[in-house]
Amino acid sequence: MGHKTVAPPSSLPSLMMPCPVCAGRMVYRGRRPLSSELEDTVYACQRCGAELVRTCMRRAVNDAKAA
Repeated sequence: MGHKTVAPPSSLPSLMMPCPVCAGRMVYRGRRPLSSELEDTVYACQRCGAELVRTCMRRAVNDAKAA
């Protein structure tokens, strides 16, 4: 016995997050350093222009050189 699909699967790649406003495609816009430990990564919707900001820990300079 199978379950019915609640919503049709997205046509976006599985790692791409849809816009929370209009479900359009979010694209990378850039990074903004907040401090020596934090940075914002900014994504924007191609359709409506809404922005999504992801705050995360910055990689240490030594980690970046090793990669």
